[in-house]
Amino acid sequence: MNDEHTPWACSHRMPNPTGTCECGHPSNEHVRIGRTISCDTCNADALAPPPVDRSKRCTVGEAVAPGVPNTETKPDGQQKGYVILCDEERAKGFVRPVRHKYIHAKCGAVTSMGTKLSETYARDPTFYSGTFCYACGAHFPVGADGEFTWNDGSGQKVGT
Repeated sequence: MNDEHTPWACSHRMPNPTGTCECGHPSNEHVRIGRTISCDTCNADALAPPPVDRSKRCTVGEAVAPGVPNTETKPDGQQKGYVILCDEERAKGFVRPVRHKYIHAKCGAVTSMGTKLSETYARDPTFYSGTFCYACGAHFPVGADGEFTWNDGSGQKVGT
């Protein structure tokens, strides 16, 4: 896709080589989201991804059956496997940036997660009901009433 000729729902465009876009905002205010481009100024998408198909489930780590993770815990408190959206579903595009780190409000620790989990959150922010804190060694709720925010300065809650 040629960003310069992308149809937009707003008047903003992707950054030019000088580091600012034609709307005058710094280039870091415009975020590439998978195959779509989203304007952080007004949240318009160049190409909105299709609705997510939650039946397209795969796993990372151990599975007890296709698409069914082994939820037994390891000594560090993580599950032996986690459900994710399959590669082909994640490849359809994202509605949020792909972010790999989040902060647990209760203890202040920053936890990192792998790309497939991060992309699942980016494709479908409400896919999970909880996530893991490495410092606490346990899973806690995400969402509007959850205990985690993204470690990107946005203050946005994980799972929203």
